[in-house]
Amino acid sequence: MKSSEAGFKFPVLGFTPDREMWGFPDLDRLTRCGSSTLKESLQDGMELIDSDGKRWRVLSIRRTGRAGSIISLLWIFGQPQSRIEQELEPMPAVSLAEVQQRSRDAMESSQIDYYGEDGQAEYRSTLIKIGKTRSIAKIYDLLEPDTFEPY
Repeated sequence: MKSSEAGFKFPVLGFTPDREMWGFPDLDRLTRCGSSTLKESLQDGMELIDSDGKRWRVLSIRRTGRAGSIISLLWIFGQPQSRIEQELEPMPAVSLAEVQQRSRDAMESSQIDYYGEDGQAEYRSTLIKIGKTRSIAKIYDLLEPDTFEPY
C-alpha cells in the first residue's frame, strides 16, 4: 500500500527502530524530505501511527519528484526537498497507552537533544504530561516532533 492510499487521520506520529519519534501534521509533510532521508533510508522500518491508533510500517520510500518552489533549488531557503511516497505494510492498531509509552521511550532516548544537561525538571514534567494526554493528537501537540524535511 502507498502512503497516498492509507487514509491517515492526521496528525501522525512516526517511531523509528532506533526509538526516535517524528511527527507529521498532514500528508504534504509526511511525503516530503531532505536528501539524507533518501540516501540513508532513514524511514525504513519506521512505524506510522495515526490519530485513530491505526498503524503501518514503512517498508521503503522512493522519490517521486521535487517538493517546494524552484527557489528552494538554490538553497536560499534551506536544502532542496524531495516529494516521496512510502510503501507501507498495515499492522494491528495500538492503544493510546502504548503510544504514550513509546513517546516516553523516544523522549528518554533523546533526552539530552531535547532538554540539554540542565533540563531535567522540564523533561520529567513532559513525561508526566504525556501520561495525562487523552489522545494521540494531544501527544503530537505536546511534543511537536520534527519532520524529515531538513534531513
